[in-house]
Amino acid sequence: MRLKEFIRSQMEEILRAWEKNAAAILPDLDFTQQELRNHIRHVLLGIASAMERPQTREQQVERSRGLAPRPDAETSAEIHGAERQGLGAHVVQVTSEYRALRSTIIHLWRDVDPSAKEEWAVADIVSFDEAIDEALAESVERYASEKEKQSRLFETMLASLPDPSYVLSTGGRFLYANTAMAQLCGLPRHQLLGRNFKEFDLPSHYNSEEPLERVITSKKQVRGEVEIHGRGRRTKYFEYVYAPVFDTQGNVEAVSGIAHDVTARKTSEAEIWRSANYDQLTSIPNRRLFLDRLHQHASHSERTSETFALLFIDLDRFKEVNDELGHDAGDLLLQLVAGRIETHIRQSDTVARLGGDEFTVLLLNAGRIEDIEYIAGNILRDLAKPFHLNKDVVTISGSIGITLFPNDAQTIKQLLNNADRAMYLAKSAGRNQICFYQDIMAHAMTARQELISDLRSAPDKGELRIHYQPIIELDSGRIAKAEALLRWSHPTRGLLGPAEFLGLAEEAGLMETIEQWVFSQVAADAHHWGTLSPEPFQVTINTSPIQFMHNGHARPWEPHLGLFAKSSTQVAVELTENIFLQDCRGLDERFSTLHKAGIQLALDDFGTGYSSLAYLKRFNINYLKIDQSFVKDDGTDFSNKAIAETIIVMAHKLGLQVVAEGVETEEQRDWLREVGCDFAQGFFFAHPVPAVSMELLIKSGRSFH
Repeated sequence: MRLKEFIRSQMEEILRAWEKNAAAILPDLDFTQQELRNHIRHVLLGIASAMERPQTREQQVERSRGLAPRPDAETSAEIHGAERQGLGAHVVQVTSEYRALRSTIIHLWRDVDPSAKEEWAVADIVSFDEAIDEALAESVERYASEKEKQSRLFETMLASLPDPSYVLSTGGRFLYANTAMAQLCGLPRHQLLGRNFKEFDLPSHYNSEEPLERVITSKKQVRGEVEIHGRGRRTKYFEYVYAPVFDTQGNVEAVSGIAHDVTARKTSEAEIWRSANYDQLTSIPNRRLFLDRLHQHASHSERTSETFALLFIDLDRFKEVNDELGHDAGDLLLQLVAGRIETHIRQSDTVARLGGDEFTVLLLNAGRIEDIEYIAGNILRDLAKPFHLNKDVVTISGSIGITLFPNDAQTIKQLLNNADRAMYLAKSAGRNQICFYQDIMAHAMTARQELISDLRSAPDKGELRIHYQPIIELDSGRIAKAEALLRWSHPTRGLLGPAEFLGLAEEAGLMETIEQWVFSQVAADAHHWGTLSPEPFQVTINTSPIQFMHNGHARPWEPHLGLFAKSSTQVAVELTENIFLQDCRGLDERFSTLHKAGIQLALDDFGTGYSSLAYLKRFNINYLKIDQSFVKDDGTDFSNKAIAETIIVMAHKLGLQVVAEGVETEEQRDWLREVGCDFAQGFFFAHPVPAVSMELLIKSGRSFH
């Protein structure tokens, strides 16, 4: 049987025999039996067709030399080569396939047809060899063409990638580098190949052989992150991956790498972290970062027995500045405060803003108490210096509470509470003070917090009281006015005067609520008492400079003025001379609001403070109250009487009336009447009494001649 006829007639037998060889030659390729047969079936049919094709002598010679012209259509062998390349077969495996195929066919042919060993068969074998060589050439050529095309596509893709991509030999030399990698190294691509990557100015993470050695040793990927500086460029961050490249025996013959620029992400993460851990206004650590460092220092202190100090700083008068000059000025003040505090600490220490006007300082390795006190004192002195807020100049102060770890506390929570207690005691001591924590403070602070808690509910529980002290018109002796004095009937502490709780109310932010309640009660009483007498009757209310300057403070009083049937001059507001320490522009606005509402103004304790005579006319003060220190006379100091008489004369010249406080004797009353004082009040006339008793005095028409 001729060989070409054998191939066609014994195709299935050839394919069955071929399957065994293919499994050994192509062990890594996942073929189904049908796929494997289809691949070779078409190749065999092509070989048989080539053997059947008639040829001239010249064509036979060209064919034997591999110079036969290529057919126009794609051959089965070319398809075979393209398929093998696409499946990842090596070129050696492709040539081995054809050699094994030749051997399989010849052996089967001779087994089936013994005559195939005779001389006539030589011509068939030669023709078969030429046909199979031609098929092999076509297959390998197509394989190479596809491989080159694939390489070109990969090269185009990698070269255009913005991520640096490269292949290193096991010794660290560049076998491949794309444009991005060449730019990173600062060389053209063609100059980079063959150079060792350690020659270039890359960061230590890249220059280190450790990742390369790990890939070669472990035969696994290695991932990492690197920070790159240099050549005047800004810092960049890259994530990189090293991956092993294996040869046919499974050994690492090279290492491929790719790096991805994560600078934008790292920058964003850094910004998010900073936003979460730093105060946006002052750029110093916020509460979150402060607590984190506090925990770190506490852990370190527990291991090493080193002491650190916590300073809790609260600004005095910040709220006044913020309300008076606005939030922009308040923000600028906080920025300047943070800057001043930072100048007094070391780089290893921490300044933080907890919020509002509260700052903290962590002093590490705190030495002697004297050293801590020295630093705190410097901070206080610096904070007491004037601050220039654009066109305004303000003066504030600070109160500092200091506690030590582990001396004063065993936990972070306890440490913070102790610092807070010490700070509040510093405020209670007159502000602009330093106070170190002591155990006794815990009891005092607990009592203070309990008192504040009780005070919050006092108005709703009906525990606040208004007592009134009569003010006498000296010429007639009649009760012309009354000063409203606040009292607190505490359920366990008894009747408390304003000095015992108004300071706490101011710190706790309760003053506005309390003063609203006071004015409501006083307005109602003044309206009622005004109906009891044909003569005008006025009630005066004390208010603090801080509350008076609070934004919108005067306006909520206006609804109560509708209670008055006669004249709204039935109510007056008493202020101390400290009010003139405030911003005069703010005073103009507040005084104008009160005057328009029909509320008169009295200046309390005149002669003991800071007032200028120009202020009396500018702000349209209605009357002055002479401090009791100028009224008392022990018979040895006549200058006090001289001052009081001068105030009375001056006030009358300015069109103001005068009230003398603290009158305790008949002689004092008579002298005041003699020098022309308009009104007087004191224990000589009456002690402060509840509203019911005050009403009885008014109804009685009693005269105090």
